[in-house]
Amino acid sequence: MYRTRSLFVAILFLLAGSLAGLAAATPEIPPGTDVHVRMIDTLTSAKVTAGDIFHGTLEEPIVVAGKQVFPKGADVTGTVVAVHESGRLSDPGELSLVLNTISSKKMASSVTVQPLVVKGESHGKSNVTKIGGGAALGAIIGGIAGGGKGAAIGAGAGGAAGTAGAAATGKRDAVVESEAVLKFVTTETSTAAPVPQASTTAEPATRENTPTAKEPERDEPGGNDSFGNAVLFTARDRRVIRNCLNAHATEFPEGTLERPELPSGSDRQVRVGGTLPSDVETKAQALPIACEQQLPNLRSNQERVVYSGRVLLVDDSGHVLDMFELNENR
Repeated sequence: MYRTRSLFVAILFLLAGSLAGLAAATPEIPPGTDVHVRMIDTLTSAKVTAGDIFHGTLEEPIVVAGKQVFPKGADVTGTVVAVHESGRLSDPGELSLVLNTISSKKMASSVTVQPLVVKGESHGKSNVTKIGGGAALGAIIGGIAGGGKGAAIGAGAGGAAGTAGAAATGKRDAVVESEAVLKFVTTETSTAAPVPQASTTAEPATRENTPTAKEPERDEPGGNDSFGNAVLFTARDRRVIRNCLNAHATEFPEGTLERPELPSGSDRQVRVGGTLPSDVETKAQALPIACEQQLPNLRSNQERVVYSGRVLLVDDSGHVLDMFELNENR
C-alpha cells in the first residue's frame, strides 16, 4: 500500500513538471503590452479599404518576465478595420488599424490590440488617437532609419507643405508612410506557440516516393520542381529590398523600378507559377550586391531580379517562384 502511494505521488510530481515545462515553452503576452511596429506598406485613407492587410516588422523586441518572446525584426501583419475618406479640411480622413499576427522563425502568435486611429491633420490636432477618447497614443515613434524621406505623419511632418496641399485639394487624407513606427497595445492575453520546424533528416527522394506523402497543391502551370525549395520573400525581405533599391535607384536603367503596363501577353506569365518570356528575362536586372548581402542565401539555381517595378524570385529555367511589387499596398 505504501509503495502504491509513493508511486502515485511520484506520478503527480512528474505531471506537474511536465505541465510546468509546457507552460514555459508557450509564453504568454499579457494585456497592456506595447507592440512597436515599423511599417512596410504605405496606407492612405484615399486608397485603402476596410479589410486590407498591411505588413510590418517589430521595431523593439517583445520581452515578458525578462525573457524575449519575439525579437526585433519579427514579421507583423495587421488589418485596416475602418476607413473614412476625407471631405473638406474640417472633415479629415481616418484609418483604424489593428494587428493580427506576430511571427519569427521560432514562435508565432495571434494578437488582439486596441484599434489605432490615424487621422488626417485638422487644425494642428494629433492625427493618432485612441478609439473612444482624445488621448494621443504616441504612435509615431520614429521615421526612416538613418534619415531620408519623412516617415512621420501629423502636424510635425511637413506641416506647411501639407497644409498648402490640403487647401489646394480641399481634403486631408490620413496617411501612414512606409517606415513609420506605430505603437499598439494588447488588450487580451496572447499565447506564443513554437513554429513547427521542418525535418532535415528526410531525403527529398524519400518524400517523393512515399505513397502516403501529400504535398500541398500549388498554382503552377506546367509544374515547378524548384518551388518547394525556394526561399520566399518574407515581410522583412520586402522592407529590406524596398529600402535598398531606393538607395541604389540610380544604378538601374530608367523605368526599371517603375510599374508600367506589361507587354501584351506578358501579364499572364510574369506571375507566381509562370515562366518569364525570353524578352523579359533579358531585361530583368539582378539585385545589387549590397542588397543581396542583407538577405538570406538562395539555392545555387535561384536568383532575385527586378523588372518593371516588380521584384521576382526566379530559378535558372525562368520559373517565377515568388514576386511582389515595389509600390504594392498589401
